[in-house]
Amino acid sequence: MPMDELAKIRQILDNVIKKGYPELLSCDIQIEYENLDDALAECQDLKPEGYNIKVDESLKPATASVKTGVLASELSHIIDELNASSLDKLKDGFLYKVSKSYRIKDERNTDVTTILRGFGKELLEVMRFAEENGFPYYREDGMSSRELEVLLSKK
Repeated sequence: MPMDELAKIRQILDNVIKKGYPELLSCDIQIEYENLDDALAECQDLKPEGYNIKVDESLKPATASVKTGVLASELSHIIDELNASSLDKLKDGFLYKVSKSYRIKDERNTDVTTILRGFGKELLEVMRFAEENGFPYYREDGMSSRELEVLLSKK
């Protein structure tokens, strides 16, 4: 009997955590598919239980590599949150809402964390998937696919 889509993405999430985010092994991270308006995925803090990652329905037919890149990026956001103090979280939330330049910086830093954790190739595949499927790119989404290509070619 074939695995359903939710079980498949849960398995990918578990593999990504084991490979690049071992400090999250003890965290309760839930995952679900949902129709998202303008994102491939988003993460919610479920205090005190853990986190919930929502993945857009459009990713169901995507390759495992694309799903890996999306999940690695969301886990990088969780790592940033876990390492921040309460005051930093308040400042971050406020600045993210009111400052486009702060959002750009935050998303680019998330991309760097994702690359450093070993998921740069998969992140680039996410960017290509988004482009091929008509998702618009905005600077506040993080690095562009061209920037990622240049960074990854230097390895």
